[in-house]
Amino acid sequence: MSQQWIFYAFGAAILWGSSYAASGPILRSKMTPLVFYFCYSCVGVLVAALLLILSGKRRLLMSELLELNTREICWFLFSLVSASLGAWMTYLAVEAKNASLASMIEISYPLFVVLFTWIFFREIQLSEMTFLGGILVIVGVCLIIKNSL
Repeated sequence: MSQQWIFYAFGAAILWGSSYAASGPILRSKMTPLVFYFCYSCVGVLVAALLLILSGKRRLLMSELLELNTREICWFLFSLVSASLGAWMTYLAVEAKNASLASMIEISYPLFVVLFTWIFFREIQLSEMTFLGGILVIVGVCLIIKNSL
């Protein structure tokens, strides 16, 4: 059970990868990133509702929201707005360049997770190996940007 997060993380990577690949041709056709993003958000609501119903946890929706204190509500809303705008920015990037390059630049987001975790909560969640991995990501992103200019 403790290693289940790896399965979920790879599952997310596979799903995001397939989504990026499929969105490229659509966003280069006649659909604007804003329309694509709106449709993405609507489907997200439908999928989340279905998962809540199928999991038997639909009753938890309101109870869990009502249990949040004011500070948690602020972080909750900040997280939702940030993720939502991030998705929209992704579609803008895919439309402006292509899915492959946009995803390779976006892959730098863990560095911002580390930065904002420290800024917001004064937590450092890095080991020597994760720090080294972060350096490799930065170098990789710089090479990609240099090569695509």
